[in-house]
Amino acid sequence: MRVLCTVAFSAAHARALLPLVTTLTEQGHEVLVAGPASVLTGFTNQPARTTAALPEVCDQLVDLLQGEMLSLPPDYDPFADEMIVEFAAGPHINGAVQVLLPVAADFRPDLVLRDGIEFAGMLVAERLGVPHVAAPTGVGQYMDRLTLLNALNERRAELRLPRHESLDSAHRYGRLDAVPPGYSFARQPMPPAFAYQQPSHHSTADRLPQWLADLDPGKPLVVASTSTSGGVFATESALRLFDFDAIPDLALRHSPLAHLETLVAGLCAVDCEAVVLTGGLPVEAPAARHVHLVEQLPQALLLQTADLLVSHGGYNSIREAVRASTPVAVLPVLHDQMHNAHRVSELKLGVRVQDFEAHAVAEACRRALSSPEIHHAVKRAQRHMLGLPPIRAVAGYLERIVHRNRKLSVAR
Repeated sequence: MRVLCTVAFSAAHARALLPLVTTLTEQGHEVLVAGPASVLTGFTNQPARTTAALPEVCDQLVDLLQGEMLSLPPDYDPFADEMIVEFAAGPHINGAVQVLLPVAADFRPDLVLRDGIEFAGMLVAERLGVPHVAAPTGVGQYMDRLTLLNALNERRAELRLPRHESLDSAHRYGRLDAVPPGYSFARQPMPPAFAYQQPSHHSTADRLPQWLADLDPGKPLVVASTSTSGGVFATESALRLFDFDAIPDLALRHSPLAHLETLVAGLCAVDCEAVVLTGGLPVEAPAARHVHLVEQLPQALLLQTADLLVSHGGYNSIREAVRASTPVAVLPVLHDQMHNAHRVSELKLGVRVQDFEAHAVAEACRRALSSPEIHHAVKRAQRHMLGLPPIRAVAGYLERIVHRNRKLSVAR
């Protein structure tokens, strides 16, 4: 089976796809990963065939705007999905489709496996008449399905592809998830997913530093991290894209840096050992000696020894925490994260931080660490997750989709 894998928005999205790509390759399938150069850094030093065939998202938007700047409205809502749909499926992706088409025609895929919010690959699959499947995603399960359908039909009209009437068109062949159905984070009803076990960490070379073993074992270990979705704007063209002087105060106060600073301040008041993954953000070192700032560590591996994750509430972070039986305290920043925070509370996998303030972070951490109900619920969720089919079973699922599509093509 020849699989074209497409990813567009961040290296974190690429890293989440890496276990699938690696497993398919090990099983003898031919896989080509297409994405922007900045995103493909998620596959650095990995046995994956890649091509930087897709343009950077910000470059596409700059070309489309022709010198104009994007400005956020004064009533900007970071959790509204209209802007997400525009970034994921706006007119700029037509350029990505045109660039990807010759690559795909040369590779001749049997199936396109796309990151959940990457839609150029889906449109290329429609042009080639091959099935497409969405990889596990958070934001892709959050977007309003009618808004997305309308945007995709506009792109189809511009590309002279047949329009679709079904809300399921983006998942008409199937979709993947890495949590059990009863723990789904989909905001609206969606076609059933093939759920599988995502490995607990990405690389057999991952290890934790020795100083972690020297932390006080009598105190809970709390891991804190923030959103990596801003990586899509970490390019030079992003500086020409936004009118930074007109960014609403709410967006500045809830930026990834402000988010991380709030988490650090809150953790200073919690009796624990805290490891804060800064991702390179310039967070000022706190006076509290039990709060340790680290630019980068393998989070999924770290969670195996943690007692709590304090996070923005991204799908992948929550999934990794459940896999490690680690409760979550969620301080949402944007996109799907408020929905995810409510879902975490509903499933009793952790708590939502009720306010963007340090005292609220500290209060949520204490509650999550001390609640037997939360710990029992997370342990139960972990057992459900460990009962899912292994990642190697995904190949059989994709092969059945390819076989079914071929039979239907012959019948037509």
